[in-house]
Amino acid sequence: MKKNKEKIKKEIEELKKTLNELNIQKEQWFSTKESLSQEIKRLIKTVRGIKSTKDKSNETIQKLKEQRDKYNKQTQLMIAKFKILNNQKLRILKIKKIDFDPGKLLENIKNLETSIETEALSFEKEQQFMKRIRDLKKKMKDAEGVKDLFKKLKELSDKIEESKSKSEEFHKKIQEEYKKNKEGYTDFMGLTKQINDLNKKQEQAFKRFIDSKNQFSKINKDLKDKLKEAGQFIKKQNIRKQEFDMAQLEKKSREVASKIKEKKKLTTEDILIMQKGK
Repeated sequence: MKKNKEKIKKEIEELKKTLNELNIQKEQWFSTKESLSQEIKRLIKTVRGIKSTKDKSNETIQKLKEQRDKYNKQTQLMIAKFKILNNQKLRILKIKKIDFDPGKLLENIKNLETSIETEALSFEKEQQFMKRIRDLKKKMKDAEGVKDLFKKLKELSDKIEESKSKSEEFHKKIQEEYKKNKEGYTDFMGLTKQINDLNKKQEQAFKRFIDSKNQFSKINKDLKDKLKEAGQFIKKQNIRKQEFDMAQLEKKSREVASKIKEKKKLTTEDILIMQKGK
């Protein structure tokens, strides 16, 4: 009987120890899961920020492309117009047998006039410049029909260069934005992979937590059953002890009764037994 009692006591102690270990394990896995969950939330917030920036960058790229395409189209139209005017110029130059550029001629006249007005020229040099100006102006009269055409071509050429410059400027901005966008995409993909890896770890931690919790519940039930068994065992032991004590009391009561009948002297123990038997 004592052996059974010690065995049950040992089993209860082992179950309590296992239950305590499982509780610590269960709480550790829960804490790990929560920690991973917080890290995932933080990374998702960062990813959303990158995505928002990336979306804005895409909008910026789209607007820049529209501007670039507008100037490209504008440039193409002006180039087509330039070709038409240039063909007209070539025909007129051929008809009038003009072998010089009126625009450059006019520029030479202005440069000579500026020299006369601003430089301290000798009389002889000044006369040479004046003669040169007269000769150039005479040539300009011969080119009167194409002068305006040269002017238009020059203005159109300047506008074409300006439009090309604008287009290249927007194209450069697009390339810069693409570079930033690519860097953002790299960060986005890196964080997404990190989140996926952490999600897997979180799932594993949660599974371990559930497994530990189920084991905890099972051991807790086993402990309750074992405590109930121990209680029943103790109850049976008490009943058996009571039955044994009653049997002993009855036996001793009979012995005391026999002594009384035989008029033998009673001991203190005999008197106590008589009192218990009442």
